Amino acid sequence: MTPRIILTILSITLYFATGFSQRMISKSQVLLGPMFKMVNTSQEIKIAPRVTIQTTIRTRIPSEFKFLRLGTLRFEDKNYVPFGKTKLGGIGNITEFRWYSKKKEAFRGFYYGPYITFMHYKLQSAQVRADFQDANDVTYYGDVSQVVKLNVTGIGFQMGTQGLYANNKLAIDWTIIGFGFGMLSFQGGIEAENTSANFDFRNYTEDVANMEMGIERLFNFRRTIDATSLSISTKIPWILLRTGFSMGFGY
Repeated sequence: MTPRIILTILSITLYFATGFSQRMISKSQVLLGPMFKMVNTSQEIKIAPRVTIQTTIRTRIPSEFKFLRLGTLRFEDKNYVPFGKTKLGGIGNITEFRWYSKKKEAFRGFYYGPYITFMHYKLQSAQVRADFQDANDVTYYGDVSQVVKLNVTGIGFQMGTQGLYANNKLAIDWTIIGFGFGMLSFQGGIEAENTSANFDFRNYTEDVANMEMGIERLFNFRRTIDATSLSISTKIPWILLRTGFSMGFGY
């Protein structure tokens, strides 16, 4: 799912918001999580007596991330951690269609329905000044950092329950379980900026061939080398699991 599709989904949501006089609910995720620190903001809109559509914007402001030591490189059977602190940022969207139970109208009680999701993560290390020597012993310089990009897209099915309290103003929403299937697109590598004249990673093909990033031990990757970057990439089938607890207000 591309940013253009996300904007289309938001446009449809705004259309429903202006085209229906029924109430809406704005919610935020209560549990942010210790690792990913995601902020979730949702808007749920009634489109039929028992049916709603909810769209959720998920964001993570880039901040320090220590999990998995992704800055580690392996060269000639030795591990190196050349980079300093890493920062993780992300943005994405989940759009759901909810059918509520027959005994109660929209927004109340047990619900179920499909959802589609897209999430983009970017992990980038601090830059370090590095020097490289080619076969002629000429030294070149560049500010080098490690960059990892993850895109997760998918579709699934979920169920949960929601209650309205305090004169139907306070909403408490529990997505009990959601599951689905999707695709994880991974691209990671080393990028160089502020390079000296004639700097080119392609001059070090033998060194590049001997370099292994830790995650390469788990999956098969396609390698790409150009003048200022070295990257590996792959696409992996992915199982989606989700749950959540949010609170908000109806109006």
